[in-house]
Amino acid sequence: MRTTGEVVRWWLSRIEGDRARSAKYRDSMGSLMRRHVLPRMDKVPLRKLDRVLLDDKLVFPMHQELAPRTVQKALQGMRQAFRMAEGQGRIENNPLAGTTFRDFYKGKLRPKPAALSRVDLPGLVAHLVEVFNEDPAKGMLPLMMLAHGTRIAETLMARWSHVSLDERVWVIPEANTKSRREHVLPLTPQVLGLLARYRQVLPDSRLRTPWVFSVRGGGRMADTSAHALMREVSGRQWTSHDLRKLMRSSLADIGIDHMVGELLINHTLGVTTETYLTRDVMERRREALERWHDRLDELGFAGAHGVKVAAPALLSSGAKPERAGDCADSRVSPRGG
Repeated sequence: MRTTGEVVRWWLSRIEGDRARSAKYRDSMGSLMRRHVLPRMDKVPLRKLDRVLLDDKLVFPMHQELAPRTVQKALQGMRQAFRMAEGQGRIENNPLAGTTFRDFYKGKLRPKPAALSRVDLPGLVAHLVEVFNEDPAKGMLPLMMLAHGTRIAETLMARWSHVSLDERVWVIPEANTKSRREHVLPLTPQVLGLLARYRQVLPDSRLRTPWVFSVRGGGRMADTSAHALMREVSGRQWTSHDLRKLMRSSLADIGIDHMVGELLINHTLGVTTETYLTRDVMERRREALERWHDRLDELGFAGAHGVKVAAPALLSSGAKPERAGDCADSRVSPRGG
């Protein structure tokens, strides 16, 4: 390999065929490198590539047009490409060795502000319940994400076989998670009721598919279609990730322990921290989700799932609430388990 473009294209051919990486990562990185990196760096000879040239031809021009995090991601992609090429002996020396984004940018990288805050929760719940009651196929996805804090790609890959009524859990296989580890979410009576109502209105053709979020023809809803649905439901005011952020930030308001909240959204805590979780992890997750869904009920969630659960979420004492009512009927899973 003699040019920067050869290294980048070779690397893209490798990652785009790597199923261990998420489809979102492969697509976004491919788009970023082809739209911004290759047009600027394609013909640059490797023997001339250094930090000065990289700054003049790529980093500085990108800073004039794009957000710092986008520039950072482009540089990360180039570093990975050159590191892999060097590791396989395809180039003799890595001209980007030791280069970091901080060599070019000293500002603070701030996270993207959330479009939804705690004060938006009452209105959001009322809106999503209204959408669900008008069209369950449209309202189910945002409600499930708000209820569990799952990522949109993980949620879309849910199969009915992942839902167990016997164990009252939703299992997200490790192949479907960003963390690449299995994620098990307890199913509360409210969610079982929501799933039952959802299945009641699905046409038979979609009930016969393995996917929870299926489309005409039997396949699962595509990521692009799901994001378009979110734009429609939100009026372009918030995204699927904003639902996840809102769920996580709201857990502290109802007294959920920080570590339990991190486990619920499948963040890695580290081996040492997880080792010292003294109580059964699944029990703590279930209690946290019951409390969260009780809070949603206080804001009108019951209008979607139709299950009677008498349990205040905002307790003044540490007493465990008493629950009333039973879980939804067994039609949630076509396999009954």
